[in-house]
Amino acid sequence: MAKKQARQRPVKKNEEPPEVLNNKLKHLIKNSFDIIGLVDGNGISHYVSESCEKILGYKQDELVGVPVIDLFVHPDDKELAREGMRSIIENSENGGMQYRHRHKKGGWVYLEAFGTNQINNPEIRAVVMNVRDITDRKNAEEALRKSERRLNELNTTKDRFFSIIGHDLKSPFNSIVGFSDILVHQIMNKDYHDLEKYARIIQNASRQAMDLLNDILEWSQSQSGTIQFKPEKVDLNFLINEVIGFFKSSIEHKGITITKQVPVGLSLFADMYMMNTILRNLISNGIKFTNPGDEIIISAQKEDNQIIVSVADNGIGMNKEDLDKLFRIDYSHSTPGTNQETGTGLGLLLCKEFVEMHSGIIRAESKPDKGSIFWFLIP
Repeated sequence: MAKKQARQRPVKKNEEPPEVLNNKLKHLIKNSFDIIGLVDGNGISHYVSESCEKILGYKQDELVGVPVIDLFVHPDDKELAREGMRSIIENSENGGMQYRHRHKKGGWVYLEAFGTNQINNPEIRAVVMNVRDITDRKNAEEALRKSERRLNELNTTKDRFFSIIGHDLKSPFNSIVGFSDILVHQIMNKDYHDLEKYARIIQNASRQAMDLLNDILEWSQSQSGTIQFKPEKVDLNFLINEVIGFFKSSIEHKGITITKQVPVGLSLFADMYMMNTILRNLISNGIKFTNPGDEIIISAQKEDNQIIVSVADNGIGMNKEDLDKLFRIDYSHSTPGTNQETGTGLGLLLCKEFVEMHSGIIRAESKPDKGSIFWFLIP
């Protein structure tokens, strides 16, 4: 007796046979921009589409039968990914998450995954994951955040400049104009009493205005990128002596002793102009905050192919709150010196800019009434 053949469902008109549909489905999944995956309740991957190779660099068999979160997800994103899977499984609902997945060639790929709980579906018994590469989007978002931060910094800088021009620059010129008027009036009346005092006030105010204008000019040049970085061999002793000579009158006026602890012949590879500006600002601060008759110690040493330079005073010092505001454009921090010298804080911002252009770091340590130490390190 002839064996009965299994009856096949007749193919309707314009309907493609099952094998043709299956073949098309395979090609669709293979060439999809997304990764299709099946993950069980324990986080073990049971299927991943071929598109994983063009997105992550791994072949299918390298990602199947393993706990993907434990082995491939960025350490900082593991808990977030686990929580997302738990939510999908325990609440029997759809869910999504974003995380970084290791690429086979190194580095991380940002992925966005949407899962549908099909664990109770006897045909699937897994969470169906649709995973998309969003690295470009994340990079664009980060670039936008950086741009926003830069814009905020520029706005803060602009506000700071307006504050300096409107207040700090106005103050010394008020002194210059006011006391020069008094000076002229007394000379016309042949009253020479306190002329030297008024002349010194005008002199100090003029220097303050000049220092401030120099700081503004240098800071604006550093921000616009017009300052060229030209490193060369710099003799530290020569440079420090040159800067000390610049402040000779201020040092003598306050009766300050400058002690140098710099080895003979110590040099570094740096931009002479920038290094001069750094030392000029740090030594100027030391003079400003040192009590008359006290000492400033300037030291330098070579340590592990790095040069460490410090300027220490035993002046008025500062508390931690004020210390934390140094080197920041968003805080206008300036403390009057021991002879009521004023400033804007721009000098320290310049120091930070120039030290970082040398791939170095700059720090400050201080305690009220104990003095301050400013030091920088140059590779």
